[in-house]
Amino acid sequence: MAQSVSIDFTRLKYFVAVAEELHFKRAADRLHITPPPLSKQIKLLERELGGELFARSYHDVRLTPLGAALVEPAHRILDMVTELRATASKIAGSAGPLRVGATAFAPSDFLYAFEDAVNQLTAAPTQFSIPGSAAEVAAHLVAGHLDLGLIHLPCPESRVDFRVISRYRSGIAVRNDDPLAARAVITIDDLRDREVAVDIARANPLAMATLTRRLNSSGVARVVEAAGSRASEVELAAQVRSRRLVLLIAYAPDSILGRVFSPPQFKLIPIDDQRWKPGQLALAWSRDRPEQHPALRAAIDELTETFDAA
Repeated sequence: MAQSVSIDFTRLKYFVAVAEELHFKRAADRLHITPPPLSKQIKLLERELGGELFARSYHDVRLTPLGAALVEPAHRILDMVTELRATASKIAGSAGPLRVGATAFAPSDFLYAFEDAVNQLTAAPTQFSIPGSAAEVAAHLVAGHLDLGLIHLPCPESRVDFRVISRYRSGIAVRNDDPLAARAVITIDDLRDREVAVDIARANPLAMATLTRRLNSSGVARVVEAAGSRASEVELAAQVRSRRLVLLIAYAPDSILGRVFSPPQFKLIPIDDQRWKPGQLALAWSRDRPEQHPALRAAIDELTETFDAA
């Protein structure tokens, strides 16, 4: 008996993107993910299909004979899946759109990618909003004003279930002539005699107070405001440059903020400290609501596949 093959539709979408771009970075940008999880998903698809889809070299990506033969069938399958989901959405339309809210204090690039992924969900029409902090998102979930949320962990509400979809490391941004710029990594102790501004939660008074307490308890006493809660990345950079501040941010060199604070003017340095664990972003939903949106579970699975926090 022939062995059955289980095909993941999201991986098919990733395969088509790479096949059309013939470039993993461009395909990843198009899919709003990073190249490592894209490469991982392609390898898993190749394992499912039993052969290589792409011939890879340092400067070149080409379709193998198997990959070239599967591009058109993959397109047809994805079109059928889209049609199937659209039909289901029309039938379930009486439930209304899936209401998705996100914390405003996620790293900016991730927040943009998350909103785009929500808008591309095919299980149901969506309404996207940014209510504020993770606590506010959780409160909206429990009250029934949202069906699905993006929050920072730990979750402030015990009646909410969650699934981690992203982890991010903290870091600092400094001028390139700052004494810390020569370091490959830093610890919180290295910040004790410095003025430290916080980007990670600057627009959230509660989160800002929590971070300030954490820094103070580790001996970092001079926590200051950089450029206001709605300052742009360029305005933050100007403050770091003129005031010689240390800016605490998510360590994401390829993000918008990470690129702003790149050499030669600046240095972005990761924090390596057991007291300062990586941040986590999670999908969250209320477990106690008697009726959940019919597209909720499909949306959770699709967004988890998109961001692949494993």
